[in-house]
Amino acid sequence: PWARDYWGFIPTAQWFANRGYATLQVNYRASTGYGKTFLHKGDEQWGIGDMQHDLTDAVHWAIGEGIAEKDKVAIYGGSYGGYACLAGVAFTPDLY
Repeated sequence: PWARDYWGFIPTAQWFANRGYATLQVNYRASTGYGKTFLHKGDEQWGIGDMQHDLTDAVHWAIGEGIAEKDKVAIYGGSYGGYACLAGVAFTPDLY
């Protein structure tokens, strides 16, 4: 992922929130803007590696905090987030 999420108005997140969904946006390992060390933490970590585990951990956190219900979790994204969606439903189908 050659990008990162910033604080501010994000139309897609607002669209989901407006319809009653909690949204969680994760800056993946390898997101730009956090330095070279963070950038390279994503090397060879796509799919079943730590980058995907970060998403799984984030979902479990949201469920544990009562933000999300374990039977009502979806995954959505574009670019690398689209790949992460495919990996999420392929490798952790019971979560999404």
